[in-house]
Amino acid sequence: MARPIERGEFAGVPFAAVGTGRPLVVLPGLSPATGVAGDQLVRSSFGPVRKLAGRRRLVLLNRWPGLPADLTMAKLAQRHADAIRVGLGPEPVDVLGSSTGGSIAQQLAAEHPDVVRRLVLLSTACELGPVGRDDQARMAELLRIGDIRAACREAGADLMPRPFRPLGAAAGWLGANRMLGAPGLAADLLATLDAEDAFDLAACNGTIAAPTLIVAGGRDRFYSRELFERTRELIPGSRLYLRPRRGHVTVAFDSKAVATIEGFLAD
Repeated sequence: MARPIERGEFAGVPFAAVGTGRPLVVLPGLSPATGVAGDQLVRSSFGPVRKLAGRRRLVLLNRWPGLPADLTMAKLAQRHADAIRVGLGPEPVDVLGSSTGGSIAQQLAAEHPDVVRRLVLLSTACELGPVGRDDQARMAELLRIGDIRAACREAGADLMPRPFRPLGAAAGWLGANRMLGAPGLAADLLATLDAEDAFDLAACNGTIAAPTLIVAGGRDRFYSRELFERTRELIPGSRLYLRPRRGHVTVAFDSKAVATIEGFLAD
């Protein structure tokens, strides 16, 4: 994506934006750091909708630094709703939430329906599955005891397909200080993990009314097919598009999945 990246804050929430036209808000998956400083984070987050930048303004919102220890998905959704209202105006916007960003997007759409026009949920479901919950619990415990290298090793392995997990673990171990070495980053990540662990769409204060597309991989380690189906049942009128041979990360690069997202979001 060669377009210039605009950066700033909406109501204290960091944003990065490219393109022009009707806004499309993207809430990314969990990253070690808050904010939108890294170009790689911006490019990878916009990946499934990058072709829309020619006629849409893609706006990435990520968590802000200094997250409270008692953070909840409801608090994250409230802050994101405020940011959208302040930064993008009173009209509802299209929202794409991926993985952890998808949990925020669900809470946002359920409890702040005036903000969300259409909703895409990518590699996310109404709650974490058993594998995802266990993986995040191990990472959270390592962060609590201050073992940042081991936490990054776990995260690196968890995100890779099975044959490449040793490589991901090694990369996480070696890059730990770069990813979480700055003051406050580990605490922000831990707060987010705890918030997502408690997330359950069925417990939200409201029901998602926006037209919703759920895009998922049948080999997603963190969310089961049953959870994707349950998410579809919890969102009236929603559509589930499942790519059976794709995983949590790889579905975002699947050409048919990307085309389905683009079609859903096309004006």
